[in-house]
Amino acid sequence: MSAQRILIVDDDTILSGLLQLTLELEGYAVTTAANGAEALAKLQVEKFELIILDIVMPTMDGIKFLRVLDDSNLERPPIIVISSKAGNELTDHYRSLGVVGIARKPVEPNLLVQRVTAALQGQP
Repeated sequence: MSAQRILIVDDDTILSGLLQLTLELEGYAVTTAANGAEALAKLQVEKFELIILDIVMPTMDGIKFLRVLDDSNLERPPIIVISSKAGNELTDHYRSLGVVGIARKPVEPNLLVQRVTAALQGQP
């Protein structure tokens, strides 16, 4: 069985590298993108079981990415938002955009693994 694939979308290369390492140590296959536009390009050629999405990024932020993804023909995996501008609770606004989980930056590695596991198992 191949590893479940996760796409991390964040312009903070240090953070995304740490998240990538954390998840790879848990057995996931992880790809990164620096912004929403880069993520959309990767979604056109690869299939992911989960997206971890920052909200504040240059070029295309997370909210615009969610809206463009909604309007595209691309498959939409579950999405977990990570942001310093959000609380740990999933708000109605994010839920309406299809987000299944949220984690406040700086992301605690164990919390991230819990949220990823829950999202991949279809749990809120």
